[in-house]
Amino acid sequence: MRRHWGFAAALLAAVVAGCGGSAVEGSPVPDGERPEPITVAALGDPRTLDPCSLAGLAAFAEHGGARPLARVSLDHCRMAVTVGSENVVVDFGMLSPPRQRAERGLATLPGEVRLVATSAQGRLPCSLDVVLADDVRVEVSADAQRSDSTLDSETVCAVARSAADGIHATLASGQAGHWEPPTHSLARLSACGLLPTDEVAAIVGTSSRVTLYPAEHQCTWGTPGGERPNAQLDFTVGPELGSRDGDEESLAGRDTVVHLARTDSVSVCTLSTEQGPFAEAIDGEREIAVVRVLLPGGGAEPCEAGRALAEAAWEKLPAAS
Repeated sequence: MRRHWGFAAALLAAVVAGCGGSAVEGSPVPDGERPEPITVAALGDPRTLDPCSLAGLAAFAEHGGARPLARVSLDHCRMAVTVGSENVVVDFGMLSPPRQRAERGLATLPGEVRLVATSAQGRLPCSLDVVLADDVRVEVSADAQRSDSTLDSETVCAVARSAADGIHATLASGQAGHWEPPTHSLARLSACGLLPTDEVAAIVGTSSRVTLYPAEHQCTWGTPGGERPNAQLDFTVGPELGSRDGDEESLAGRDTVVHLARTDSVSVCTLSTEQGPFAEAIDGEREIAVVRVLLPGGGAEPCEAGRALAEAAWEKLPAAS
């Protein structure tokens, strides 16, 4: 059992450094042939979107064979693409709301879609966004599977670009796929709906800022980063939880794993509870609800607030299966 990805992500929230602008590919399209703008509406219901349908195995054929990997989220897909004697792991499909971030333009595609790089040139992992006409983003990231890989960034980024091109082709053709979550699935819920903003502010001390991601499986309260208190509720998937992930407690009648992590500048408490088997599992993944509270200062105590939020959220979850 591995630690939930959110633990490290909460601690290592990094500002991605962008490089200077570059020439953007693409040619003007005559007005009479201009396709309709591609927006988030092309995805259908984002809550039940199958992210793996956005770029199938064939999208990576020019690089080598591809196979799906165990899911680590309701909202994005992972594949291993064989390049020579090594694997590149590509992660794609996460929908993020419009936002300002450092980026480099890579291409303009039909439907008023832009491809932008969000990682520094020459650095791994290689991260791209497929920016739709309404500024909703579909995230793509690729990296060598081995830490001692000899693959260069250009090779890895070519795999990420293939995923991005595949996503655009799928959306342009209206072929985004969906799955039917069970009645008790977290996928049917809206994360922001479980915790009122004023309640989160009273418990954690967050600002009134609330961000709901397009698939509604992730909600954040407060200002991102580590300078001010913030909280997050995720509906995700991953391996079965256990004692190696943190301390086991019971909150609102549900088995909960509590993990406290600190750096010199922030303290983060992550609380996770299993909902049941993930219907689209590849390797026994489980649906998991995760509350994360971040407080500035390495000596802060975020778990008291975290327990209060988790209890309030868990009480509104469907019965675990």
